[in-house]
Amino acid sequence: MQLRQSVRWILPLVAIMMLATSCAKAQQEDPVAVEVVASATDYTQIVSSAVAVQTKALRDKVVGSGTIQGQQEVSVKARTSGEINTIQVTLGSTLQKGDVLIELDDKVANLTLSQLEKQSENAQKELGVNEQLYAKGAISLSALNSSRSTADGLSAQLQNARNTLSNMSITTPIAGSVAEVAKLVVGDLLTSGTQVARIVDLAHLRVTLAVGQSQLFLIKEGAKADIVIATPTETITAQGSVSAISASSDSRTGSWTVYVDFENPRVDLIRAGITAQVTIYNADAPVYTLVPNAAIVDRNDTTYVFVAQNNTAQLVEIQIIDQFGDQTAIQSVDPALNLSDKKVLVSALSRIVDGSSISSQGL
Repeated sequence: MQLRQSVRWILPLVAIMMLATSCAKAQQEDPVAVEVVASATDYTQIVSSAVAVQTKALRDKVVGSGTIQGQQEVSVKARTSGEINTIQVTLGSTLQKGDVLIELDDKVANLTLSQLEKQSENAQKELGVNEQLYAKGAISLSALNSSRSTADGLSAQLQNARNTLSNMSITTPIAGSVAEVAKLVVGDLLTSGTQVARIVDLAHLRVTLAVGQSQLFLIKEGAKADIVIATPTETITAQGSVSAISASSDSRTGSWTVYVDFENPRVDLIRAGITAQVTIYNADAPVYTLVPNAAIVDRNDTTYVFVAQNNTAQLVEIQIIDQFGDQTAIQSVDPALNLSDKKVLVSALSRIVDGSSISSQGL
């Protein structure tokens, strides 16, 4: 009985001693834990990136891509029908204006011309005689007019015969290179209106661009342009200018057509159909104070930037004038503050307040 009572007193005593020991250890460890946390959260400076404010035009260029074409391209077609005698054109060949592409059999044309020349000559003689007879009152005015009509009709036929004979030689109206050739062989009957070749002037090239409304207002005829053509082995550049802007947008695409003309810097390499990158410059673009879009801070319905000043963040209220791409044109609400020679912060902005101590490699 006494043993049981002793156990009852011993167990609570042991429990009290263990609790006291635990509390003592906790009191010893707590200061260490507080010291570690305090050390880990002791931030004296906020790390942020700073970039220089720029003073330049915001919308100073329009960049696009298009397909290169010749400023002059013609589809050469037969103007008369006939049997092919010779074919002198080959794909890719270089031609001068007036070079013969195809010769047609001209026997019938020559015979027709010869006959009409004689008939016209006789009609002109007859008209001369009739004019003399009319002057003497030997024939009526109706007879004279009939003679004139006959002579005029034969003259017209004679001119058509000469044109037909001339058209038996199909020539190129421009200098250039052969882009397409019809599949023809000697002896084929070529009908009038059939395309025999397409000629492209590769010395004078053009890039056709399709631009939207926002770009259209930045482009003027005569504006300078840079053309870049990338090849597997090199990058070719050329300078050109805007030669034309369409008066209306395309009803299907809603875009405007812009022509940029330039001289071919590598006639041996650059051909029609190649894609080129074009940059058109806007010489009249206004100059602004520019900062990256990432520098803009909106707080309490007001727009700011953080200016880096002696390792301190200065909150400056600004107005946005324009935005284009990744740049924003701004001006300070305070007219006495010139931002053009400042640097603005572009990172960690959510942790920065006015007067924050900052550290940045850009400072």
